[in-house]
Amino acid sequence: MPETAKTPHTELRVWVKGKKKTERIIAFLREQGAMAEVIEPGDDELIIATESAWYKDVKERATPGEVLRAMREVAGLTQEALAERVGVRRENISALERGKRPFGRAMAEKLATTLHCPAARFQGRW
Repeated sequence: MPETAKTPHTELRVWVKGKKKTERIIAFLREQGAMAEVIEPGDDELIIATESAWYKDVKERATPGEVLRAMREVAGLTQEALAERVGVRRENISALERGKRPFGRAMAEKLATTLHCPAARFQGRW
């Protein structure tokens, strides 16, 4: 008996200025076998995340350790993997995330380089 496998669906949203560009992108996607549709402005309510009340509240309350943990998880790294990349022990990363160890300038710079973000994020300044 043949087995069937479900293929996961991917939703892709693209914002394009210009009707001709939009039509070319839709045509290309359809040629590739994708189900593509145009959503006209106003069909979806779009907000800029950094201007939302939620973001401002989280930004105000997030500790540098919580920011580190979130950035590490977004990067798909374990504490061990991050520690290896910045040249410290896993326990140091854990202590930083739990707020048991302060972020020095050098450590903030190493983390920022590894996680591709500004060092200020780990020093309470966004």
